[in-house]
Amino acid sequence: MLHTFFFSVYSPFPHSNTHLNSTLHHLGYSLIARQESYTGYISVLDNNKDGFRVMRCDHSLLGGEWFPQPGYESQLREPVYAIFVMLEAVRLVQLVDDPGTKPEVQDRLKSALVIGLGIGTTPSALIALGIDTTIIEIDPTVHDFAARYFNLPSNHTPIIEDAMVFVDRNKHQKRYDYIIHDVFTGGAEPIGLFTVEFLTGLKEMLSVDGVIAINYAGDLHLPTAHTIIHTILTVFPHCRLFRESPAPPPSSSSTTSPLETDFTNLVLFCRRSTGAFRFRSPTKADFLGTQARKHHLLPRYEVDGAGFLGKGDEGVVRKNNTQIMKASQMPGAVGHWAVMRTVIPDAVWENW
Repeated sequence: MLHTFFFSVYSPFPHSNTHLNSTLHHLGYSLIARQESYTGYISVLDNNKDGFRVMRCDHSLLGGEWFPQPGYESQLREPVYAIFVMLEAVRLVQLVDDPGTKPEVQDRLKSALVIGLGIGTTPSALIALGIDTTIIEIDPTVHDFAARYFNLPSNHTPIIEDAMVFVDRNKHQKRYDYIIHDVFTGGAEPIGLFTVEFLTGLKEMLSVDGVIAINYAGDLHLPTAHTIIHTILTVFPHCRLFRESPAPPPSSSSTTSPLETDFTNLVLFCRRSTGAFRFRSPTKADFLGTQARKHHLLPRYEVDGAGFLGKGDEGVVRKNNTQIMKASQMPGAVGHWAVMRTVIPDAVWENW
């Protein structure tokens, strides 16, 4: 038993990392760091062939960055996943009927609350733009790895705490111009962070003209997606919804096959106040020198939110009825795992 513990590649010792890397190198990968932590198994991996680095939590990827190319200069590294760039479009929201008579508030005078860190793509951009940024992350290892291996800037306010506790304590104390809600991990939604009560707390923390971006990652064919999105729209009725990528072509059948999936990231941009809104055209300064922001900052693939609405409060998630989500979380997690195995080879998932 002791021999198995000390010499297994799954044991967290330097010699086991060396042995594991000898296997991964044949596949073009290198393990940089790993640790069992609060939310699961956290690790950092380099793809040496294609030139990128990712962070993993169990069977999810929390984000990734391309290695910097010689002679290419930008304020931030290029993110692998465009969805985290699109969240930054909270800064681009403008009222449609805004007469433009009020001077625009400079970024350095604004504040942002980011719930869920990942590798820090979105908060790093907000910080680079001069926005006073607070990051809520429940897992200390995720924050540590984001700082050590993904260049998360130190000039932010880190709160290592359950977001539900933080919001309940501060919902009447402080308001933010922007809130980013991006908490999907492990192939399943942390249900408590999608309840009416939690979302209402976030609404209280938005300034009068504040904007929140909520990223929902999941299969839009499953009841879970409709329940969560309906709940969000119940709390924030003034929203626009955008997919990460174009919707798949409609099925020729009148009903959805159980085998059909539509796994995507869907971002809901919502205002606390009423009024139709648009997104201003981004400028060169918004891109921070990156190609990813140049191509993906402005949301493109809009979705009609009416298709997710139920009848009144029917089917919304409250903290005392989160069990309504349980049944469809398992197929969602299984579908997510299938998607993840198209991003990283099976042998790498199984060894790192």
